[in-house]
Formats: sequence, structure tokens, C-alpha cells
Amino acid sequence: MNYLLTSESVVMFLNGKPTKVSKESAAYAKIIKALSLPASEQEAEILEILAGANPNLAIENSGFVIRGEEVFYKGDVLPKPLSQKILSLIKENLPVTIFEKFWENLQKNPSRTSIHELYDFLDYKELPITDDGCFIAYRGLRSDWYSKHGNLTTKVLKGKVDGYGHIYNGVGEEIEIERSSCDDNRDNDCSVGVHAGSFDYAKDWSDGKMVAVKINPKDVVSVPKDCDCQKLRCCAYSVISEIAEELTIAATDEKGKPVVNEVYKQDYIDRQDLIGRIQAYLSAKKNAGYEFVTVKAIQSIFSPDCPSTIQVCDAIVAAGYVWSIYEGKKQVWF
Repeated sequence: MNYLLTSESVVMFLNGKPTKVSKESAAYAKIIKALSLPASEQEAEILEILAGANPNLAIENSGFVIRGEEVFYKGDVLPKPLSQKILSLIKENLPVTIFEKFWENLQKNPSRTSIHELYDFLDYKELPITDDGCFIAYRGLRSDWYSKHGNLTTKVLKGKVDGYGHIYNGVGEEIEIERSSCDDNRDNDCSVGVHAGSFDYAKDWSDGKMVAVKINPKDVVSVPKDCDCQKLRCCAYSVISEIAEELTIAATDEKGKPVVNEVYKQDYIDRQDLIGRIQAYLSAKKNAGYEFVTVKAIQSIFSPDCPSTIQVCDAIVAAGYVWSIYEGKKQVWF
């Protein structure tokens, strides 16, 4: 079977038509493994994988009803960004029950206005929700992990603050301020409160550091109208990771790691282990002064259970290296 492996996806020709599967897809690792099979067996196996074990076959038993692009939950039609989230979970074969915790937390927000403004923020660009009922947004920081702006009048209940009101946003920090210290008037573009935004918005604000933050929807206070509703003010969040690229998956766990369908989980774990071992091997060879190593040499370190060529090439790219063909051999040059 013909296929093309890129830095972001694998494109296969199934039933004569191109089919693209992103590396963010839960099925990706299993598909790469299937491409290691004899060519005559690949297409049937991959079609079966793409059919997937769908955890949402009994979706209506969970209170969800889907009619075209509209999604109803317990009889109520969901706003467009929340409907899109349900459809994304289904597309990635993830259980829609992940959404239930998010919905429960959203209903705990004391302001109806804040809830509706959050829809505007989520509508700009779909952001991942977490399996504990929160969502992921981003913050741009100074190089020392402190916020770029400070306000000494803000009542900080949890978190480290310097003498100028700047808040420390190191990974693992939990930040909380008095809700009354956060401006709930969306017509005030720049005002008091802690902020988070889309990846693009946070990147523009970054002065050395970018972090992903987890926000409980109950803690959202307002979404200013400026910047196309790409930022929000909230009264609490937790910093889960430093980040260089936008997360494009439908859901993560509470630490920001992808939620994986149980059917694909072991293949996902095996791929991550393979990437880690190859990354360590290539780093050691580079530090030892090697100019290049061959893919066959990389495969040999796993003997006798050597991964296939495509599995190794995929892992090389995921580890941050590039392979090429020289004199008929696949090699990694440093």
C-alpha cells in the first residue's frame, strides 16, 4: 500500500483515495504499527483500525442527541463551541462523558454572564478540555516565569507575588485571587484580574516563556471584546507545562497529556517508549562525535525484537531529528 510519512501526519491511499491521519490522532501509533505488516495485509488492517472501537455507540444513553451539527444534552441544545467539542471527541473516538464533568463545573460559575462570555472565547479556536472538567489556555510570561504586568491591589489567595505585584507562574503553581479582584466588565479591555488566552494571543505577550494553564470554567469572570475575544480574565488557574506548540487535540488528562482511547493505549505507550529510547541513543551518538548513524543501526539496539523501518523513521522525526537516504541507506545526519 502506498503511503507518505510527514512530520505531522501519515497519508495513505485506501480504496484508491488519500486518507490523512494526524500524529495527534489516538489511532496514529496503531496505524504506524500496521504499516509494518506485509503490504498485502496493511489496507484491511488499517481500515479496521479507522473503523475503531467507538466508545460512543450508545451516546444517547448518556443524554446526548446529535442532529447534524447540533448537539443536545439532557434536552438542551448546546452552544456552537460546545457542540463542536462533542463532535471532536466523537471524531477522535474519545468518550463524550469527558464533557459531562466540564458541563458540571460550568454550571457552578456564579455568573450567567460569565458563562455566556466564555462561549465567545471558546468559539475563537477550539481548546482542549481536560478529563477533570477544565479547559486548557495559554499565558505568555517573562523569562523568569513572572507575569509581565503586576497589580499590588489584587488580592492573591494562592501563589507567589513579588514586590511589584507580578505573579510567579512556574510549572506546577496554582494561582488564585479574590473573584472580586477580577474585573467582570467585558467592555474594559485592559483591567484587573489574571489573564489567559489563545495560543496566538499568549505568544504575542510572551517575553521568554510560554505556559499552558488549566482553568476551571467556574472560575472564568469575563471575556473582553478586544482581540477577537482571544483572552479572558479569571480568578484561578494552575500552570501545567511550559509549551512551544499549540495543543490541537480534543481532550487531555489533568496534566495536559493526551487522553487516549483504551483500544489504542498500549500502542501509544509503546510509541512513546520507542521515541524516548531513540532520542537518547541519537543524543549519545551526537555527543560522541558521530557524523551520522543508519536506521539499521538504530533498529539493532532493540534486537532481537527490532521495530520496523517505518516505526523507527517515525520515531526519529518525533525525537526532533531528520532522516534521509544516502547511497541507498536511510541515515540520520548530525
